[in-house]
Amino acid sequence: MNQPVPINIDQSRILVVDDDEIIRKLLRRVLERSGFVVDEAGSGEAAIEQIQAHRPDLILLDVVMDGIDGFITCRKIKNSEGMDEVPIIFVTGRSDTGSIVEGLDAGGSDYITKPINRHEALARIRNHLKMRVLMRFQREFIDGLKKANLAKNRIIGIASHDLRNPIASIRGLSEFLEEAGPLTPDQREIAYTIQSTSDSMLHLVDELLDLSVIESGEERSDCEPCSIQEIVASSLNIYQFTANKKSIELLLEDEGEIPGVLLLDKMQFRRLVDNVLSNAVKYSPPETSVSVLLKREGDLVKIIVADEGPGIPEGEMHKLFTDFGKTSVQPTGNETSTGLGLSICKKIVESHHGRIYAGNRDGGTGAVFTIEFDVNKLAVRV
Repeated sequence: MNQPVPINIDQSRILVVDDDEIIRKLLRRVLERSGFVVDEAGSGEAAIEQIQAHRPDLILLDVVMDGIDGFITCRKIKNSEGMDEVPIIFVTGRSDTGSIVEGLDAGGSDYITKPINRHEALARIRNHLKMRVLMRFQREFIDGLKKANLAKNRIIGIASHDLRNPIASIRGLSEFLEEAGPLTPDQREIAYTIQSTSDSMLHLVDELLDLSVIESGEERSDCEPCSIQEIVASSLNIYQFTANKKSIELLLEDEGEIPGVLLLDKMQFRRLVDNVLSNAVKYSPPETSVSVLLKREGDLVKIIVADEGPGIPEGEMHKLFTDFGKTSVQPTGNETSTGLGLSICKKIVESHHGRIYAGNRDGGTGAVFTIEFDVNKLAVRV
């Protein structure tokens, strides 16, 4: 069993701020005997000067002092550069709720009442110092994860980019062989296998490139006024050719007053619509239909894509919108699935301050994917 790693707070620097010299000396003796380094300040003004010379790990701050009081001192210290995460514990003779709330609102982390109980004071001080160390560890861990994620995206981007050209060349050569002919049935089958496999690999490489670019934040094209109706209609026209191979009918309707233009990243938004529409066609049986509804509900604009496929299996909804997430449902026309398309959709929607979710159709088979945006957040400002 793993043992917790001890948190070392020895030699932590504590600033004691009190206009009573006796209390300052008492606290210094207690704290130094417990292994802490102690600085003193006799006023709020002196404390603010002191933290410029020696940055403390924790501050014990009296409330009632000559000059500026503890609450004002606390606010000034918290506004100082690099001091927002330093815990401040008020040392006060006040124990009423109003004073405690005022201290916490000023930025205090805790309070100790006078007369000071040595054991209670040390316990509170140690806890806050340990919490500060843990917060620093957490911040460093998160920063490390961000750097690792950026490195991963760079590697994926470079690898995907370098793979794309050779795969495209293989696909092109296989097409040339098939057209150059004549080929025997076995040779033609091999050429077709090379083409279909190359297509699948190119699709995977393209989605990996999309994902790495979106996650890295490198794609920051400015949003521009765009028509949702035009983007959706254009996507439907393109995918009608794919749908025709399975005798699938694509239907487009609108309901309510759809805004003429919204501020969108046109390329990403088109990618979003393409992915959702491609997903619907991919899992729809032949001779069915896929409907796309543009709908206005209050401040929301929704794009609702419904198919007549098997729907989303119960208990597998959580797999959607995750990297490489796949359900047990298989495409109906031997299409391939990387498990990245819906994950990319989610990231694009979130970059437009919207959300995407899925469910099954009421009273029938089929899945329903809904994309929604707040028109106020995407409105074109004149």
